[in-house]
Amino acid sequence: MAVAETPHACTALRSLEIRTRTLPLEAQMVECVDLLQSPEFVVDDLLRSVEQIRAAGRVAGRVRLECDEEVESGAFFYPSRELFVQGDGCSFTCLATSVAFTDGETAPAPPEEEIDPCRDRIDYAAVTCESRPFPVLGFTQSAENESAYPILLRSLSNLIELTRPLRFEVLDRQVYRGILGPAPVFDLALVLWDEDDEADPRRPLCELARDLAEVLKSTLRAEARFPPILNDVVCLRMNPKRFDGRLRYVWRV
Repeated sequence: MAVAETPHACTALRSLEIRTRTLPLEAQMVECVDLLQSPEFVVDDLLRSVEQIRAAGRVAGRVRLECDEEVESGAFFYPSRELFVQGDGCSFTCLATSVAFTDGETAPAPPEEEIDPCRDRIDYAAVTCESRPFPVLGFTQSAENESAYPILLRSLSNLIELTRPLRFEVLDRQVYRGILGPAPVFDLALVLWDEDDEADPRRPLCELARDLAEVLKSTLRAEARFPPILNDVVCLRMNPKRFDGRLRYVWRV
């Protein structure tokens, strides 16, 4: 599918993410292994996405941020909730959930692009519980058969799309209250559900996603065309059946 240079068109990386979500787990595993052997393919999509956003420029009108302001019954994450991470020093406090942007007076995306309502949302925006809080953007598993691989792609897609004009400023003003400053850098947190089965087919994809995140982070840090907005990628696990605010550390790169 050709990617049009408009604010609502899918970027190259978003298109890859959407396609990946349709693949069975076995095919995701094969693709992830292939990308580890030839990471330049996904790096090219990342850089092309940055260029597409720059080429789209600024649209007329305000940049609006939308997020959930009320606590929904049974919600795992909600504003002001403190979450403790077992095994890592990245416990954090949620500031906002279901964060999404609307640029100017742009009409809603056409129906053919409405693949997944959460694909262009940040599931939660948070800060670490430290003397100098660090911003975290969280992306959570939403279905039983979802693996870490498409969640990693979704997190990177959303991070890149924050480089659209004025989005950092609006996010800082409305959610982070000045914490981000003029040169924002984020941790990306991938939150997976606990596995009930030792032979869960998603487990190898969790480790492959770690290896891919490590390769991408190292490559992008040496790439002048990629903005310095990524700190670490962290993988966490939660028990969706009995969630009490505790998350389990899996890996960090």
